[in-house]
Amino acid sequence: MPSVLQKPKSIFKALLDIVLPPVCYVCGRSCSSKYGLCDLCLNKIRLCAEYGSKNPYIEKAWSCSYYKDTIKECIHLFKYKGYIGLTDIFRDIMIDFVKKHDIDKNIDLITPVPIYPTKKRERTYNHAEILARSLSKNFAIPIDAKNLKKIRWTRSQSELGREKRLKNVKDSFLIVDKGAFSDKCVLLVDDVYTTGTTINECAKVLRGAKASKVFSLTLARGV
Repeated sequence: MPSVLQKPKSIFKALLDIVLPPVCYVCGRSCSSKYGLCDLCLNKIRLCAEYGSKNPYIEKAWSCSYYKDTIKECIHLFKYKGYIGLTDIFRDIMIDFVKKHDIDKNIDLITPVPIYPTKKRERTYNHAEILARSLSKNFAIPIDAKNLKKIRWTRSQSELGREKRLKNVKDSFLIVDKGAFSDKCVLLVDDVYTTGTTINECAKVLRGAKASKVFSLTLARGV
């Protein structure tokens, strides 16, 4: 499989680009990529190596890319501006990473990190759930997007230092049906891993629901 950053174009797509040149989501330059990103912005994407985890409830925490340059800008557009079209490149980056590290081989269930209901109503979607559903569909792994809930409004983690992040998300997640996770190897999916406090808090309640192991996969990792 070719790299997601080197996808070949069809003849039809090439002809269409001549008539209606697309514009890069990030910089506004004309571009021919199926992802809506120009070559300059695509080349700024830095893929990650394999990562471990120092968090007590997570077996391993993988991230597919570094949270900088193009990916950082794209996640912001996707998360806060409604640029759902960026799902395509996020999906392909994550699928390539999962295949490379054989992550899908030991996973029983995929679960997105939830957002508070008020935020979901404002955005009309949960960005993590969109990523999780793409992985679920591609690898035919069941998804549970209803039994891990966020029950308390919290400030955005990006606004806070490490100590305040810990207090901010403490006791803000709840399992509805604990039996849904019992004896399952669960893969938590989110967009960005910074200090891992949100992921770890989710993993804590999953382990409390008798999940046998909890792993996490994020599109990007803070640098």
